[in-house]
Amino acid sequence: MSEDAETNLVRKWRKGLGLTLDQACDLFPKRGFERPSIAKMSRIERDQIVPLDDVPAVAAVTGIPAKELRPDLAELLGVR
Repeated sequence: MSEDAETNLVRKWRKGLGLTLDQACDLFPKRGFERPSIAKMSRIERDQIVPLDDVPAVAAVTGIPAKELRPDLAELLGVR
């Protein structure tokens, strides 16, 4: 699958920066968040829903808006 065809936003972000999973995980503590495990990041990249508790950290580190990471919550909360 080409990077342009990638649908998972977190994977597309990581690959766009040319980072390994380990390197991506290392960015979290640099921005004041607990470092996620490689397994957790891998699960998120395999289209597992970003766990609610992790949305703020993933959004802050990746720059992907929370409403794009979890559109189900945005809809539920009326965020557009």
